[in-house]
This record gives sequence, structure tokens and C-alpha cells, in this order.
Amino acid sequence: MSLENRPVDSVRGMLDLNSQQAHAQAQVRRSLLDAFQLAGYVPIEAPLVEQADLYLRKSGAEIISKMYTFEDFGGRRLALRPELTASIVRYYLSNDQNLPFPLRYAYSGPVFRYEKPQRGRFRQFSMAGVELFGGDGPSADAEVIALACWTLKRLGIEKYRLVIGHVGILLELLGSLGLSSRLRHFLLDSMEDVGRPGRGLDYVRKRLEEIHPARHTASSADEILPGSEEEARAALRASLQEMGIELSGSRPADAIIGRMFRKQRASDEDQRVERAFAFIQGLHNLRGAPGEVLERARAFLAEYGLGDEPLSRLADVMAALAAYDIDETHVQIQLALGRGLHYYTDVVFELYDASGQSQLCGGGRYNELVQSLGGRKSIPAVGFAFGLERLRLALEEQGAPLPAVLETQVLVAAVSSSATHASMQAAQWLREHGIRTELDLRERAARAQISYANRRSIPFLLLIDDREEHVILRNLVEASEVSLPLEEVVQVVNG
Repeated sequence: MSLENRPVDSVRGMLDLNSQQAHAQAQVRRSLLDAFQLAGYVPIEAPLVEQADLYLRKSGAEIISKMYTFEDFGGRRLALRPELTASIVRYYLSNDQNLPFPLRYAYSGPVFRYEKPQRGRFRQFSMAGVELFGGDGPSADAEVIALACWTLKRLGIEKYRLVIGHVGILLELLGSLGLSSRLRHFLLDSMEDVGRPGRGLDYVRKRLEEIHPARHTASSADEILPGSEEEARAALRASLQEMGIELSGSRPADAIIGRMFRKQRASDEDQRVERAFAFIQGLHNLRGAPGEVLERARAFLAEYGLGDEPLSRLADVMAALAAYDIDETHVQIQLALGRGLHYYTDVVFELYDASGQSQLCGGGRYNELVQSLGGRKSIPAVGFAFGLERLRLALEEQGAPLPAVLETQVLVAAVSSSATHASMQAAQWLREHGIRTELDLRERAARAQISYANRRSIPFLLLIDDREEHVILRNLVEASEVSLPLEEVVQVVNG
């Protein structure tokens, strides 16, 4: 077979949907958007292609490493969108900054990530979700979380697991340790790896050395403020003089003091990183029923000198969710929940199927993202997104009835070539009156028309003869036929 005639395969990780799957997914999307609009979220659309910098600023290593990026003809670095929250923020900044709050957006569309293809995970997949701008406080968090749960219920998924955390707890601890931004980002990215089977702390420590092998060398002094190292060296030199210690040898005194300073700094940084690791390990132990976990978490945070404001926020969110009739038996607090995105600042959550293995939805609060992407100031914001492919699979696995494909009801055929135009007019008239109609284009004989209709499960065959005032409607299921005006066909087909 020549190269010109060789079949072109689909791209790995990109999913074809047959008519049943496509119809079911379209119905799921429609159901989601209907639910969102019932809660006041208005649908908008953002482009598939965005400036790559939109995602590079705050998306986190997990998503950045899987982005499809390219340079266009104008030399601009662009990306196929890997998620939609940043795109909605960009939309807000471009169009709606002067509108009064709160603003409620709904959206749906494909996104692209270079994932390892497996069941429920593809390189092109569809998201549908909401973003709430200008709503602060636990009532806004609860509205968004309750909307996600209610949407599942409307779809027919009664069994699910809601996991709630608060990424601000780790952010506060990392801020108090004074670690570099690179280390803070690494620890945020690695938080869930610490508790993941087959990984754990040893895996994360090894990965840290691979990613930051030179973080203790002179050339990698991370984020030392201008003048701070010089001041520290001067203080060390003064301390040595006060103690009567003289620096001598082949190396200059300043070089010796600089080496001592860097060793001390590296040692201090190692201790702070280990303290962060211990804290993250402790967070992984704080998971379970809300009341029990929040009580243990207060004592844990006190050990690290941290306040319990995030825990009070979670307690208030739980109280608000109860007002939405969210059954607490569905809910688990998991304080090591990170979501893998750097823009989250506070409450985060995920929804899983009944098995607890497939994540259907994820979201949280991101109060700093608007300003990070060019906004005039920080804006309180919270949202979530569903994965449509995973929702469809969850519906299949739970035995929920999937919407059936709307099959053709009538096959229209001309009995002779002279009736071709009349058959076209009849087919269009039926469509305009709500009948799903297919027109024969191959001028087959009556027997062949019946055979084709039976193979396609089309229940009615309508024969058009331009010499007759009436048309012939054959009921192929009941093996009967009737002559009648075209206007009466609609009533007969619809029963």
C-alpha cells in the first residue's frame, strides 16, 4: 500500500465518539448547563487557543508540563487551553471588569493536555463548569459546592463522595518558613505525592534533588534580597572578631566567611524543608468525617504555631452545605488536598464516583488569580469544572439511564424520477413539523427501500408519486399501509 493510500490513524489520546456516546455526552452537557443557569450562571465561550503565558503564570507544574504549545506565524507563543478557569478570568478582564458583583459564569468545551491515555483520561476531553466572581465568605463556597452536588443528582448520580480541603493551611506554613518561591511551588505540587501509594516522602525528597540539584551552591542562592547576604557576612565577621577568632590560611577571609554563610544557610533551609515535609505528612493524617477531623486539626495547627481560621472557614462551609441538604455521610475532610494548581488560595474540593476512584469534578477558591493575570486588584473567586467523559462513564457504571439517540422516524422515497422534487418538498415539510426524516438519494426500488429502512430501524416508509394527490405511508413494524394527505402523516407517525 502506497503512502498516499495508507489510512490516517487518529491521534493517540484523542477520542472518537459513536452516535450513542456523542448523543449521551451532548445530553449530559445540556443537563449541566441547564442546572448552572437555574442557579443564575450565564453561559459564555472562550477560544480554544490562548496566549501560553495565561497558563504559565499560575497553573502549576502538573498542567504546564502537559500543555500543547506552539508558535504562530507572528512569532507569538500560544497554547491549546489545558483548562478553562484562567480563560474565564481573561474573559472577565477583557470584557466585564466594570460590571457589578457578583458575576456568575457558566461554560463548556474541549481542553487539551498531554496525558497518559487510560480509561476516563484522554488528551482531548470536555469540561463544563462555573466561576463565581465577587462572592466571598463560606456562603459563596457552599453555593458552588452544593451546585456541583445538585448537578450530579439531576443527572441521576446519587452515590458520590465529596472531599473538601483548605490549601491555605499549607500556604500559611510555607510562608512562615521563609522558603523560596521555587521551593514553595515544589512543595505545593508534591503535597499529594507524599500520601500517594508507591511514592511518599522518599520519592519527593529524591525528586527535589533531581529538580533542584544545585540549590545549595553559591550560584543558586534563591531569592536573597539585595544586600542581605552582604549584611549577613558583615554580621558573621563581627561575631568572629568579638569571639577573638582570626581567619587565616591560603584563602581570603571573605571567601571563608562566604562559604561559612552558605553552609549555614543551606543547613537552615534543609531544616525548614524537613519541617514542611513533616507538616505535609501530618496533613495526610487529617482526613475523615468533618467533625472528628476538624477537632484533631486544631491541635495539630497549634503545634506549628498556626491559627485555626481555615478550620473555622471549613466548619462554616459545612454548616452552609447542611442548609442545602448535603448529606454529611457523603463528605470527607482531607487537609492534604492540593488540586495541583498554584492559583488556589483557600477552600478546595473534589467529587468522586461511588467507587471513590474516578474524579468527576474539582474546584475551589482562587482569590489572587484575577490580579495575577492583570486585574486591577484581587477579586474573591470560586468555581469548579466537571469532566464530561468521566460523567458519562459514571452514568454507565451506575446503571443510570442514558438518553437514547433520536432515531429517524420516516424514510421518504420517490416512486419515479419525476417525483424526485416532490419527495424533497415532502421531506422538508415533515422536518419543519418535527418529524425526524431521511430522504432516499439512491432511487432504489420499493423492495430495496423496505430492506434499507428495516436495517436502520426506521418504522415508516413514505412513498411520493407526483401523479397522485395522496401519499402512501407504510408502517414497516405492523406491515400495513395507508393512503392519506401529507398533512395527516405527522399525526399518524406521532401516534
